[in-house]
Amino acid sequence: MLNVKNLIGQEELRRLLTSTLESGKITHAILLRGPAGSEKRSWGRQLAKTLLCQERTTTEPCLKCQSCLSFDRDNNPGFTNLKPDGKTLKTEQVKAIKESFYLTGSIKICLIEEADKMTAEASSSLLKILEDPPAGLTFILLVEQPGQLPDTIVSRCQSYYLRPMPTEELARFLEQEKGMATEKAALVARISSGLLGYALELAADQSLDERIAEARTLAYNLAVGKNPVHHLMGWAEQLALKEDLLPVLELLAMIYRDGLMQNLCRSGDQLQSREQSLIWLEKLMPGDLEEAILLLNQAVYELVATNVNRRLLLEKTLILLQRRLT
Repeated sequence: MLNVKNLIGQEELRRLLTSTLESGKITHAILLRGPAGSEKRSWGRQLAKTLLCQERTTTEPCLKCQSCLSFDRDNNPGFTNLKPDGKTLKTEQVKAIKESFYLTGSIKICLIEEADKMTAEASSSLLKILEDPPAGLTFILLVEQPGQLPDTIVSRCQSYYLRPMPTEELARFLEQEKGMATEKAALVARISSGLLGYALELAADQSLDERIAEARTLAYNLAVGKNPVHHLMGWAEQLALKEDLLPVLELLAMIYRDGLMQNLCRSGDQLQSREQSLIWLEKLMPGDLEEAILLLNQAVYELVATNVNRRLLLEKTLILLQRRLT
């Protein structure tokens, strides 16, 4: 089995890649699909290293040959790593490396990060290579939204999907391998929605505890306070300046979601609802909590998918949240 210590979870992907490597039926284009934070790049690089290895077993690189050692030093001549230049991956980038693909006598791997951000011209240039690929060349395309790629490219790829991990499994990993406290590991696994890369970023974030406390304070103030509009606008202005705005909003939604589950089930199973500092959640109506969650989810969507004015969106969201919850 493809089994690398720094690649956890993804058992279906591991099984499928292992089967493909064992059969020797690697095509000239591989598509790794998955949301941001799912460790597509780590899996793509590991696959590239395996395919380039001069002494590999069926599914594992030897880690000792010149190819493996040069790969670890980021100077393997057979490996090319493309990523967007700015917001898009441009045709000039594809054309600049095209000649190297036709050098004979070696295996060549081209890893394209965020391949769904290729311009139409870059996609056309790549398609021309895929239609008549040189010997020994394999593309590994990493994408979040394969629908943004032309069907003519997707149809020429072996496609694999990276799925979020079960939060319980991710929490155990954070606790056992990263030394995180049980309660915090469970919270980080939930915040990251099972995405390993995102969870590791959160685990290394020195300001995470401060961010959690900030979200809890804001959740409380909106739910039980009669804050004047100018206070809400001030909070919106401060939040709009935060680089970590999305995690704060996601934490806020999680707090209200825990309150909703607690109030509906009365089971005491939710981690946050057992904390005395969040006992006020029990006084909120389920319908109001549900509406608050929907408002926050909509705000997150608009921030990610549109060019909305952050401050104005937050002003509207905070006003509507307080109006719904109080």
